[in-house]
Amino acid sequence: MPFNKEHKYRLVRYVTFLEKEIEDYGLFDGMTHEDYIQNRSKRRDVERWIENQINATVDIAKVILNAEDLPVPDTYREIVANLAILPAFKKETIEALSHWIRLRNIISHEYLDVKWDSIKKFILSGYVLYNEFLYAIKSYLVEKEITPNSPPNSLIRDSH
Repeated sequence: MPFNKEHKYRLVRYVTFLEKEIEDYGLFDGMTHEDYIQNRSKRRDVERWIENQINATVDIAKVILNAEDLPVPDTYREIVANLAILPAFKKETIEALSHWIRLRNIISHEYLDVKWDSIKKFILSGYVLYNEFLYAIKSYLVEKEITPNSPPNSLIRDSH
């Protein structure tokens, strides 16, 4: 099924947004548990930054599933997991991304000590994972003849 203009516009917009969020990994690299507990501003910033990436991932997945005329499940985790149906996306990457959907709920509902462990893991492993996802999305866009704002090979593919 060919992508319509709305699909193309939304995908490029969401991918550009996610790319900008990924650029901010360095802001949180050295964040400590003490920073997280004692500095409310930093805590809000890191939580919002993680939520932004997770929400963008869900939005991207919804657009792609709709455009490909595939079912869009009811839960965010299943929505992201369904991207693995498409050959453009590595199953391992999609499984790892869908795992992080839980963190969105943890950030909203759990206590600081529980949240910090998950946030630290996200900071440590998310950079490579999200770059792999962006690479796959941009390659997918090129395959669909949609021009991303930057080419797939412009992404940093190494660990941060």
